[in-house]
Amino acid sequence: MSTPLVKWLGGKRQLLDSLLKKIPKYDCYFEPFFGGGALFFSINPARAVINDQNDQLMNLYVQIKDAPESVMKLTESLQDRYNSESTDDSRTQTYYAIRKEFNQHIANKDYSADAAAHLLFLNKAGFNGIYRVNSQDRYNVPSAHRKYISAFEVENVMAVSESLKKCEILHGDFESACSKAKAGDFVFFDSPYYETFDSYRAGGFNTEDHIRLFKLFEALTKKNVSCLLTNSNTDFIKDMYKSYRIKTIGVKRFVNRDGSNRTGSEVIITNY
Repeated sequence: MSTPLVKWLGGKRQLLDSLLKKIPKYDCYFEPFFGGGALFFSINPARAVINDQNDQLMNLYVQIKDAPESVMKLTESLQDRYNSESTDDSRTQTYYAIRKEFNQHIANKDYSADAAAHLLFLNKAGFNGIYRVNSQDRYNVPSAHRKYISAFEVENVMAVSESLKKCEILHGDFESACSKAKAGDFVFFDSPYYETFDSYRAGGFNTEDHIRLFKLFEALTKKNVSCLLTNSNTDFIKDMYKSYRIKTIGVKRFVNRDGSNRTGSEVIITNY
């Protein structure tokens, strides 16, 4: 079994125990909002379709699937640049230089092993595992000011690569990612939560997107596809999915600046 390569905002490590208890029998696993893939890497499905709208994130997975040694070598080079610096100021300057290089990859729509290595490094060296872009689609996460970066473990990267070899890796809209799902398959929906920040794009994942997701949930239910969905514990979400099984789970928040708001609750919704 492998563990996630990246720390990702909204990751499901806290909910894993609860989610694993709800995994049904299935033929093919679908995850259209992949992010860090905590559930996927925990169950290591024999057949899977994974997707995310973040093109650079999915390029990371493609590169780890096809060329893990190249990604590790390039990431080591970035780490060495950073770790060889002797002062906080020089390390910070190096971080922002590497971030600038990554933004050039984004601007060029460069889906290479080098782009993947930059993302892997920045995820470990940047603040709190956030992926955030500005209105010009430029990555703008500040440095975490770490004194030393170790962005990966070789054994885990190779295990992740083996898991990904059993996947079809997509980049695009969640509806199209589920187009091949059929009776007996299983879909895990972990969209950006309702009334929370979506850093992937300027417009965010809005109310209309949540309604569209619900309609897809219903359409898949009619096709006898098993669906499991996580979201914020809000009246809007619970009312929309009221005909399905809903379980409320308490969670901790790690990126809220207000310490008093670092606890909350989420819902796990199933159609089975």
